[in-house]
Amino acid sequence: MATSSITSPLLRPSMLLISICTAALGLTACETDSTEDSPVDSSVTLNYSASTAATSTRAMPTTQYLVGSGKADITGAAAETGMFGYASGQVVQGINDRLYSHAFIIGEDTNSQNQGKRVVYVSADMGAMFTAVKLEVIKRLEADYGELYNDDNVMLTATHTHVGNAGYSHQQLYQIASTDDTLSGYSSQNFNAIVNGIVTSIKRAHDTLAPGTLSLAQGELKGATLNRSEFAYDNNVDAKDFDSNVNETMTQLRLNAADGTPVGLINWFALHPTSFSNQFMHLSADNKGFAQRGAEKIFGKNSDKPFVAAFANADEGDVLAAGGNANSKPGYQGSDNEWENVRRDGQLQLDKAVELWNQGVAVAGPVDVRARWVDLKGYQVDGRFTNGAGNKILCMPARGYSFAAGGENGPSNIPGMYEGMTRENFRINDDINKVDQSFLGSLTRGAFGIVSTVSQDDCQAEKQVLLPTGSWGWINTEQPVQLMRIGNIALVAIPGEPTTMVGRRMRAAVLAQLKDSGVDTVIINGLANNYSGYLSTREEFATQHYEGASTEYGPYQAAAYVQEYTQLAEALRDGIEVYDSATPPDRSGKSFNERPGVVFDDKPLRQSWGQTLTQPKASYQKGQVATAVFRGAHPKNNLRTEDSFLKVQRFENGQWVDYLSDSDFDTTYTWQREGAAYSKAIVDWRISNDTPAGTYRLTHQGDWKNGWTRKIKPYSGISNTFTVQQTLVFSIF
Repeated sequence: MATSSITSPLLRPSMLLISICTAALGLTACETDSTEDSPVDSSVTLNYSASTAATSTRAMPTTQYLVGSGKADITGAAAETGMFGYASGQVVQGINDRLYSHAFIIGEDTNSQNQGKRVVYVSADMGAMFTAVKLEVIKRLEADYGELYNDDNVMLTATHTHVGNAGYSHQQLYQIASTDDTLSGYSSQNFNAIVNGIVTSIKRAHDTLAPGTLSLAQGELKGATLNRSEFAYDNNVDAKDFDSNVNETMTQLRLNAADGTPVGLINWFALHPTSFSNQFMHLSADNKGFAQRGAEKIFGKNSDKPFVAAFANADEGDVLAAGGNANSKPGYQGSDNEWENVRRDGQLQLDKAVELWNQGVAVAGPVDVRARWVDLKGYQVDGRFTNGAGNKILCMPARGYSFAAGGENGPSNIPGMYEGMTRENFRINDDINKVDQSFLGSLTRGAFGIVSTVSQDDCQAEKQVLLPTGSWGWINTEQPVQLMRIGNIALVAIPGEPTTMVGRRMRAAVLAQLKDSGVDTVIINGLANNYSGYLSTREEFATQHYEGASTEYGPYQAAAYVQEYTQLAEALRDGIEVYDSATPPDRSGKSFNERPGVVFDDKPLRQSWGQTLTQPKASYQKGQVATAVFRGAHPKNNLRTEDSFLKVQRFENGQWVDYLSDSDFDTTYTWQREGAAYSKAIVDWRISNDTPAGTYRLTHQGDWKNGWTRKIKPYSGISNTFTVQQTLVFSIF
């Protein structure tokens, strides 16, 4: 078969890993749902009319595809493991709401000319997607399905929650960003939980494949987001060509069975899921998860088919929720109530999704894909893509000083580190910028300067290099690029976080190649198939704000990606095959720094496993928090995958009925260590205003490890009953 005209990047031998002070790195910031049969999550606003949630009565699309959807638990360890996103040393202390993989399979029906072509799209509640996960998922899928699902036609994306589990990357930099309080940055338990869950969700989608239809809707969600790097954005030559400095377009793909029954939706909206701050220590899918649960309750409640909702991310690199979070830089703060911040941002997305539900236009056209692996080390960028700068070669990857400052939504607060530190204005004493001339700030810059003095790179232009991640072998330079077509839609899978302007330029470049072949909508999927930091424009890179300092391969990395996706689009349009110019990096045979597992669990002599140590009060008003404390054991003994560490149960018709679990937003499971081997399990229920009055109780389920036999045994505990009272309404006549 003919090959496309894609330029093959230059190949260079890998450099040896050089160690650095992990303690210093540990301070930096790399900006680093419910059980399927759970009752209604009372935390989600469900005051929509039946006609809104029901299938539209107007004519629905008639073009048939094969459609399937599936969902599976990827939560992982619920205690004593790191979190990925803020890189602020967070250690998981429990679960606020479970994490899930949402999978969708779309294929051409049996009457099409390209019979059998199909694609898999996954949106997972994770901080980032990594090559290690993608390779293992494909390996397991190929063991069951052969070449049906492969590296080319499977797209794995992450929502980018910053309070999800960590330790599932095989790249050193991201293991450092995942470190917990023991400086361990890898967890085989979390890795396997994520891979198993993603594979399970895809298998469930495969098992539900049936003829169906697709419809696409778009609308503007204004005022929900803001650009955290306005100075960098305004440096773009075309900044004033747009009404907003963020992408306010929400795009929603609706999947229906042939009889019109909804089976899923994929919603794309550019927004950092950082409504929970870097002080929050419980696992959560954040605002995207809140919207997902709400959509599944609304659109799936009257269906006999499984309904899966994914609120995926887009070009969110410089985009924050307008309401902020509880620990942001001045001007970006939100409420001190962490849960209210999430509820606010999730509800905004959910409300817009409901509005778009019946506005979809039929999706029509073929299903196809082009994908390949490229090595960005020494990659050649043609002058057509550098805006008059001529041919360029990408740099050896490195992070700049301003990377250490963190983003506005997760500042590192390292003295002497701030955004906008360039080679031209960098001074140890900061006598040019005069942002932090303190002795401590100068000392910090000086200490880092000793490390980075020999690492400055003219190729990196304005970037004052802090971490030469490429030279140290801390990251993979091989990256996956992928372009999917689903009818008139093109999905661009970018292995990183593109800024708003990168997204705009990328959409325009791809659409220019595909518009004459029937594609009219291009959707950017950030954090797809791997993670390689940020992707900023040449102009944004020059300012060296957080995003530019985190653009690893230098000022023309975005241009390189525009080149790649333009050529993939040409190949897709012309029916030309493409081939890998790099080998996917497999580090699975290496050993990584992993925290020791549970040795054994113990309890006081006169106590029993699951015993209630603190009972809830006899009654509560709506808006209050019901709490019970149990004698527990370590949650790593059994992850309770597709299960729960807690249940809120309601007494109905003479029996106890499960009302909520640890996948619901209004509950929190907290694990606390006491001494060497004792544990407490705390169950909290934030009683929402629409909770039915009645009699309730709290339960806890866990598993303890015997120190003598090494066997793990289950236990359970039940609290006293309590009442939730009807809200009193007083009238004055």
